[in-house]
Amino acid sequence: MITDIFAKRYEDLRFDRDSAENIISPTVAQASYIFFDDVQPKLKFPDEFFQRVNLLLSRELGVQSLNEFSWQGVDHTEEKTSYLFVSQPFQPFSSWHREPDYFCKTRLSMLELLFREAEAFVRRGYLPAPTARQPVSGSTVKTVMTEAIKELKARLRANRTGLDYNNGLLHLASDELTTERVAEPFWEIVTDAKWATVDQEMKEAFDRLDHGQDDAFTHAIDALESAMKIISDDKGWTTGTEKGAVAYITNLRTGGFLEKWEVEPLTVIFTKVRNPHRHGGGSNPPDPLSNVQQTWAIESCMTWIKSLVQRLP
Repeated sequence: MITDIFAKRYEDLRFDRDSAENIISPTVAQASYIFFDDVQPKLKFPDEFFQRVNLLLSRELGVQSLNEFSWQGVDHTEEKTSYLFVSQPFQPFSSWHREPDYFCKTRLSMLELLFREAEAFVRRGYLPAPTARQPVSGSTVKTVMTEAIKELKARLRANRTGLDYNNGLLHLASDELTTERVAEPFWEIVTDAKWATVDQEMKEAFDRLDHGQDDAFTHAIDALESAMKIISDDKGWTTGTEKGAVAYITNLRTGGFLEKWEVEPLTVIFTKVRNPHRHGGGSNPPDPLSNVQQTWAIESCMTWIKSLVQRLP
């Protein structure tokens, strides 16, 4: 199975030596403190956890081992291998670190996988083995991960990496105000398994936006449509005869979930923004949206989804 890692998603993004030495290297080192000094002593992920992370990354990078000294027969635990890989500062002439771009992308990929797999463990109900002094509850485990991710996001922002972390993925960040008021509440909402489709479609939108693809906004609108369908289904308003997003808007309005004045601007997103770009343009295809317009459309969809979900009891 192919694993989604930062290095593959951002092949076209380039990191220079200054970025490696002064931005990414200190950031991943700080993040290693968060994971290995704050999270691991409390949650005690087993060596099998780190073995999986190391295997996933090794496979995608096409290397036999992440252990720099494996060829010398130096035997580290899987946890120690993960720690050394992500914590050591960039060395310009190291054959292990290679060029700055490779170092940055591979270390960010390791960081991403550590937090992603840890979140997955927690969602599956992972609990560390109890100690004689104090067993750890599920709520404590979630709190530890929540605080760790909160600090990780703050470090990414404070170090001006241009990156953010949400739901297992590192991605290019929006401006700080949008991140605080729109993005962070949105990503928090869709961590619930109920909104998994919304989460994946929005991630696809950001991935395509980051890669300069002109259809990125359509995936964000798909995420909005999915959210409306889920709400309509949950409320028992879905009849099975709906033909398109507008029918679900009608369901939400009929059920009293939307005010009359909200129907028109919500409808426009589908009829005037998405639909012309999803159907054959014939001899007069619509002009592609600019990057600024795509960003507006994606952020608008995030705002709508956040607003709709927050109306649920």
